[in-house]
This record gives sequence, structure tokens and C-alpha cells, in this order.
Amino acid sequence: MLLNRIKRKLIKIFFREQWSLLLCNQDGDILKHIIPPQDRIWADPFPVESGGKTYIFIEEQIGHGNGTVGFIELHSDLTYSSFVPILEKEYHLSFPNIFSFEKNGYITWYMIPETHENKTIDLYRAVDFPFHWEFETTLIDTVDASDTTLLFFNSYYWLFTSIRTGGVSKNQNLSIFYSDTFPSQKWIPHPGNPVCSSFENSRMAGAIFFNKNTGKLNRPSQNCLNDYGREANINEIIELTPLSYKEERISAIYPERDLHAVCTHTINYSDTYLLRDIKTRNLRFLSQISLKA
Repeated sequence: MLLNRIKRKLIKIFFREQWSLLLCNQDGDILKHIIPPQDRIWADPFPVESGGKTYIFIEEQIGHGNGTVGFIELHSDLTYSSFVPILEKEYHLSFPNIFSFEKNGYITWYMIPETHENKTIDLYRAVDFPFHWEFETTLIDTVDASDTTLLFFNSYYWLFTSIRTGGVSKNQNLSIFYSDTFPSQKWIPHPGNPVCSSFENSRMAGAIFFNKNTGKLNRPSQNCLNDYGREANINEIIELTPLSYKEERISAIYPERDLHAVCTHTINYSDTYLLRDIKTRNLRFLSQISLKA
């Protein structure tokens, strides 16, 4: 542990690190590297296509300040807008999990951002998508939970989340809760919790999605064994019921070394695109030369 702390301190002294975004086609081929201004990071991308427009919801963090949730709009020529903030709090926000439900022809957009510093799992609802959001309810309180995602499957609403409990790190905990209604304040913990307890494969790395080739549910996860989000895994969900959970890791996604990337920890799909984030690491003096050039 001491050696790891010394290593991290030396890295911060000699290297400049920044989270940025990779816009890819659905096969994973990179179309554009979206780099934020030098003083901030953009991470945790959740792409949404609505009304003929494409929005990439992200976390923005400037320096050591709290993360803010917002979006950039992606244009058809792959240029993009400046960051539009939609949610700011006195505590850190990240991982803007965006999803929608349709009822009687009307679409309602929801968001579950990460609010672990507030010890809650909170739900927000769009009153003017994508610009204005209102607090809807607290789904679960008095919990230190990160990267919560929601899935509707087999007549149940499922919350997948990573919880810090006692001496167990969030990076080695995947817990599931379920309810037969949504929104709900009554979530039943899965009897197998934590259903995954490995640093290599527990923490969520994006929304659960249907694999278009296999028709199976796939769960993105992070490998945090030696570094937070050092790579992403794709796990096929084999069984998900109120009594059992089984999955199998089927592939891994590695950071692009040619881009000086050392970590990748979020992967999400829209109808057209795949969005990922990467953490790049460059020697500080080279970064300064590049800025002056």
C-alpha cells in the first residue's frame, strides 16, 4: 500500500493526466478523440439520440473541484458544442446514467447520477430534455454507492451498484437490488449480494445493454486490480432472477497506448455510436512544450 501511494504521488509530480472521450462506431472503431480544455476532465460518457440530435452526457471536473454533470451536443460533422451543465451540487457528481421509459406515446427521461458523497442513490427527471432536470426521489439512502445503473428485465426493475461496506472497497463489490415498480423507494437486496467481489470485474463501467449479435444482456465492468479503471470488461449475463445471478466475462477493452492512454472505464452505446473514456498520461514538460507550440 505504501509503495502504491508513493508511486501515485510520483506520477502526479512528473506526469499530467486527463480523462477524455473516444467517439467510435458501433464496432469500436475510433471516429474522433474528444479532448476537453487543458484544465479539466470529461469522463463517464452516456450518449443519447433524441429528436434528431445526439447528446453526450458526461462528468466535467475542473482541477480538484467537485464533478458537475452536463452534456455536449455532437453535430453531424462530428464537431461538438461546449459543455452545458445540468446538475451541480456541493458534493461530487459523476456517472450520469441517462435512460427513458415510454408510456402512452410519451417519453420520460430519467437520470441517476453518482452521488456517493451524499450517501444516496438519487433519481432525477427531465422537465425540459436535455436542459432542465428536477429531483424526483431518493431510491436508496444512507448508502455509499457508486456507478448505479438501472435495468428493466423480466418484469422487474434492477439496480446494479457498487457499495462500500465496512472494509470492503467499492471497487470489489457489485450488489443488485430489485423492485416491481418504478420509481420506488422499496428495493429488495439480492440474496447473493455482493454478486461479484473481485477487483478485476465488479464495478460498473456503463449501462447494461443487449448484444446485437447474441441477443444477450451484457454488463460492462471495470478492472481495478492495480489501477482504478485500468481496462473495461464485457460480461454476458447468464441468469438474473430474484434468487440467482450468473455472468461470464467474454471480452476486454484496453486503453489505446498510441494515444498515451493508461485507463478506460466507461463504455456506452447509442443507436449510432459507441462512447468510451480514456485517461491519458503525458510527461509534464512535454505537455508544456505542446501548449507553447
